[in-house]
Amino acid sequence: MDQEEFGKCLERGQYDEFMSFTLALNGLRKEDYGDFMPKIFDLVINNKEKDPYLLYEQVIIGLRGEWTASPKLPFHGPWHHGLVGGIIIASLRNNCHRFDDNDVKEALYRGLMIPGGGCGFLGVCGAATGLGIAFSIINRSTPFHDRERSSALEMSSKAMKMVARLGGPRCCAMSTYATLDIAKRELALLGYGIDSGTSQGRCHDHELNPQCHGRSCPYYPR
Repeated sequence: MDQEEFGKCLERGQYDEFMSFTLALNGLRKEDYGDFMPKIFDLVINNKEKDPYLLYEQVIIGLRGEWTASPKLPFHGPWHHGLVGGIIIASLRNNCHRFDDNDVKEALYRGLMIPGGGCGFLGVCGAATGLGIAFSIINRSTPFHDRERSSALEMSSKAMKMVARLGGPRCCAMSTYATLDIAKRELALLGYGIDSGTSQGRCHDHELNPQCHGRSCPYYPR
C-alpha cells in the first residue's frame, strides 16, 4: 500500500467500508482471510522451538508458504491475533512446562475470535490480547472466576498500554514483539523459565511495511 492509497484508507471511518476497501487494494476479500486462518494451527502446534521470538518468526515464514490468495502474505493480518497467545503457550509447552497441544489450540482459537482492525475500531489490539488469553489458560480462568479473571484482564491491559505507548499506525509485528516482551517478564515472575534471546532490533521484515516506524521502534535493526 503506497502513501496515496494509505491516505484514501484514512478517509473511511466505517468498519465494513474500511475493511473491504483496504483488502480490495491488494485484490483480496474477507473470505481469503477466513479460508487461510485454519493453517495457523498445525504450524504452531507442530513447532517445538523454545524461544518465543524465533517461534513467531518461523511460523510467519511457514504462513508465507501457505498463502495463495495473492503473490505475498500481507505484512499485517488478523492471524497475529491468534498467534500471540498460541506462541506463548506453545513456548511454555516446549520448555517442558505443564501445557499440551490442546492448550495451544485453545489459545489460537480464542485469539482468532478477535476481528481484524480491532486496534483502531475497538480499542483492542488483537496481538496484545494474546497475553490475557495466555494467562487465562495458565490460570484456567473463566468469566466466573475472581482473581484468575482479573489476572487475565490485567495482563491484556499491560500489553495494550505498551502497544499504545509505542504509537503510530498499526504494526502487527511490533505489537507481537512488544507483547512477547511483557509475556517473558511476567512469566518469569511466576517461575516459568523460557529459553529466549532478545527482541531488540530483531525485525527482519521492516521493509515490507510502508508505514514502518523506523528507528522509533525498538525492534527496528540498529
